[in-house]
Amino acid sequence: MSDRHDPTARPHRPRVALALQGGGAHGAYGWGVIERLLDENIELVGVSGASAGAINGAAVVSGYMTQGAVGAKAALERLWGNVADASPLAPLDVGALGGPFFEPWLRKSLDIAKLSSRYVAPFLPGVRDMSALRRAVEESIDLDLLARQAQLPFYVAATHIASGSARLFTGQNVTLDALMASACLPELFAAVEIEGEEYWDGGFTANPALEPMLSEAIGATDLVIVQITPFTVEDVGGSVGDVMRRVSDISFNACLRRDLRALSEIQDVARAEPSRDPRMQAIARVNLHLLSPPPELAGRSGTSKVDTRWSVLQDLRALGQTQAGQWLEENRDMLGHASSFHGLAEDMLRR
Repeated sequence: MSDRHDPTARPHRPRVALALQGGGAHGAYGWGVIERLLDENIELVGVSGASAGAINGAAVVSGYMTQGAVGAKAALERLWGNVADASPLAPLDVGALGGPFFEPWLRKSLDIAKLSSRYVAPFLPGVRDMSALRRAVEESIDLDLLARQAQLPFYVAATHIASGSARLFTGQNVTLDALMASACLPELFAAVEIEGEEYWDGGFTANPALEPMLSEAIGATDLVIVQITPFTVEDVGGSVGDVMRRVSDISFNACLRRDLRALSEIQDVARAEPSRDPRMQAIARVNLHLLSPPPELAGRSGTSKVDTRWSVLQDLRALGQTQAGQWLEENRDMLGHASSFHGLAEDMLRR
């Protein structure tokens, strides 16, 4: 029996599957986290993503299949550089203007624009155009290669509007349209149509999808969930924008809470009562890790999720690198050997 399927074997390198949460421009924080994880001596064996997590995942998979970790990191930097270049806020980057009064003014303006978009954008088709993001992704990622990713399984979550259920795109179904569907926030963009069916952001129903990363075929020793939106915050705030942001956060985290609770319970049963079912065996032996965001990310204004200026993205990237580095200092030795998730599952998810 190979190490891949022997739960008692000690792998030479942890076989890591990544599950990447979405979060708009805060996906640049995820960029930094992924970069730091790829600096470690790990083997990437699968990726699942929703919304910005799916966009990050597409860059990681396409780059990793050609040049390993180096290629994945280069693809991520190319992607976010193109996102920044396409940003309507690029001329307003703090590097160009500076000044202590500019940033608060810009954040207030973005608050107003974001609030207005919820009520105005649905009636203005031109405002709901995803062409800038579509172009940035198309210029950054080898989509033909992505559709042939048999070497590195990749799953993209989107929400089927009519049924309200998640659809997972994989293999040849991972197209540019599928990636746009996964990142399609309905208050900002028109629904994405694929094969006559309409889709919205995958974060509503699978943020991100965990189940595919637990399959025997992938053979992961560890599942690392890169969380962008925190479960809890210290101060919600009292403005309309603050309340709307927290409502959105709760909505987008609901499915992750549910899936983590269910997965923890299934693993407890599978480990206590070993099964001959290979699917249950695969689930039982995967080590779970939740790499949660720091308070600094949760404390940013809700409008920072739509602020794609290069200086802002670089700050988020650095924050992700730092947070991942701190997490690795505490949990590096657990990769390939044990879960780091137990206490969090009980202490936080069941409050």
